[in-house]
Amino acid sequence: MTISSRALALNGLLLFLYVVLGRLTFAGSVEHGNVTSVIFVPEGVALAFAIRYGARVAPGILLGQTLLSYWSGPSVLGGLGIGFFNAFEAVLGGYLFHRWRLSLGFDRLRDVGLFACMTFFIMQPISATGGVLILLAHGMIPAHIADLLGGSWWIQGIQKPLLSLDLALPAWMHWWTGNCVGQLLVAPLVLAWLGPAKHKAPPLRWIELLGLAAGTAVVLLLARSDLPSSPVLLLALGYALLVWIALERGLRAVTVANALMTMMVVWLAVRGDGFMSHLPVPERLFYVSFFVGTAVLFSLTLFALFEERKDLIHQLTELPSKDALTQLGNRRHFMEQSERELARARRDCQPVSLALLDVDHFKAINDRHGHTVGDQVLQMFARCCRATLRASDLIGRVGGEEFAVLLPDTDAQNASEVLRRLLNIIAQQSIHTPDGSEVRITFSAGVVEIAPGASLDAMYSAADRALYQGKSAGRNRVEVFRPGRPETSPASGDAQPET
Repeated sequence: MTISSRALALNGLLLFLYVVLGRLTFAGSVEHGNVTSVIFVPEGVALAFAIRYGARVAPGILLGQTLLSYWSGPSVLGGLGIGFFNAFEAVLGGYLFHRWRLSLGFDRLRDVGLFACMTFFIMQPISATGGVLILLAHGMIPAHIADLLGGSWWIQGIQKPLLSLDLALPAWMHWWTGNCVGQLLVAPLVLAWLGPAKHKAPPLRWIELLGLAAGTAVVLLLARSDLPSSPVLLLALGYALLVWIALERGLRAVTVANALMTMMVVWLAVRGDGFMSHLPVPERLFYVSFFVGTAVLFSLTLFALFEERKDLIHQLTELPSKDALTQLGNRRHFMEQSERELARARRDCQPVSLALLDVDHFKAINDRHGHTVGDQVLQMFARCCRATLRASDLIGRVGGEEFAVLLPDTDAQNASEVLRRLLNIIAQQSIHTPDGSEVRITFSAGVVEIAPGASLDAMYSAADRALYQGKSAGRNRVEVFRPGRPETSPASGDAQPET
């Protein structure tokens, strides 16, 4: 699919979603004056598309708002004007999202806070101001001129124009609230499902499903009953559900829970049941907007807190066991893992081999080209080891340029063949230095098959002796340790030392 056809498909999908979701939003809204929507869902979808796909989705927003306005809004002309403002603020939001380097996973408090500020104080003031100005402009068109221009279909629509300035502020507030809540609720939901999940969530347990259903039923019963419940109680129960879900389930579950709770509360507001039965329409709008806005912000903030906590725990767990330069296990981690693997091999009577690898002439590389090139050499060496060895093999950086490999279920002969392949792969790699020269490396290795009953320390010393003999014999080779005499295995191919 070409770029142009992809952009056309994206705009067509966005146009469809904008119109359909807009109609559903208006159908399930509480009417109050000129603004019928307490939560304008298409704004959230438009923002998510602009964040994910960039400014190329602006035509879909413009045409979607225009068609929606012809169907159920102010007019075609008004829809074009409102669509222009909505497309502009959505594209601006997408630009700011990436400019501020916000995470699509909303997994940092900074990202949630900046996203909320961007929605409340930058984007929606633009959309609300533009929309109210369009309605005021409609109100200034004399009726006879509108009739003369055929205004019944492209100038005058279903939504009433604003006929005086004293109506502008309430309309602006409702417009701003509905669009803010729509973007805060829907954009994270769409982004969460468009991209991959950061963490694989554990399978949903039946007790969690039962608890979620029971909690939702309690909220509905309290909201519709004659018990002395209050919006604060409803809000508290909703918060408890969101907190519970956010602990383990990830962003997708949190945003879906937000959407389900929102549909429930909006449905109650439309019906005017329970604690909302005695409230006038403006207060119902306020309670619904307050509940949804605070619940969504609370859940996203809580989710970000738990994600940052998980990342911190992961870092604290990984840092003591990882070598910062190569991202391989460090000496302590390698020895601990090797002891466990050695115990398993003894229990199952399986062979296991240990190899020590040392980059040849590494000090000369550092002295001639600098430590930056030396670091690149070690990183390249680590990448080749990970790519060549099996996932079950243990690899660690145990010294400056020295690495250790434990090969489970492998005898010394097979281990030496694996290392010869690695010798040939390393010989084909090169590092380009800032002065234009090229660095190629080789390594020497000592291999020992761990004997039954032997300790890891003893085998480590034996592998080290074999490595030393390999380096003394000319480097770029694998030495297999055998009691009494090591076997020299020079590299096949044309591996050369660095130049």
